Amino acid sequence: AVISAALIIDLITEEYQRQTLETLMSTPVTFTAMVWGKIVACEVLVPVQAGAWLLLLGMNGIVVGNAAAILLHATVGGLFLILLGALVALHYRERTSAQFIFSTALVVVFLLVMAIPHNPLNIMVRLAVETAGPVHWLILALVTGATALLGWATTVYARRVGDGEPEAR
Repeated sequence: AVISAALIIDLITEEYQRQTLETLMSTPVTFTAMVWGKIVACEVLVPVQAGAWLLLLGMNGIVVGNAAAILLHATVGGLFLILLGALVALHYRERTSAQFIFSTALVVVFLLVMAIPHNPLNIMVRLAVETAGPVHWLILALVTGATALLGWATTVYARRVGDGEPEAR
């Protein structure tokens, strides 16, 4: 998920740095649709990568329970991180700055989240050893709600950026 979040930053900021937005915007695609296309491309990688890890763990004799629930949590959590990365990239528009701000913010967020007993990372570990209980559905619902809110914010901000910049139209 972190790799996909870093990738979205590169995909968005490189459009600015290589000055390819004008070419992209000459197609029938809107700026917001272009941003969401990049988000979806990064999101597809999350369950594929998580599934590959689960498969590798199984091949090495490590039993992992609740694989489907783990993939679901990883997919939703991954989308949250990707949307956060997209917002940072849309705001800073320069790769090095955006990656630095995102990485720093991610460390702070992870430290704060890890202080909560039933955090999403802990829930995935507890799912793997089959000790999570039904609380994981509540955590998934909360993360999904936060992700939906972040998705809305990303759409609004992408529209604002796309409408305000001549090279982004």
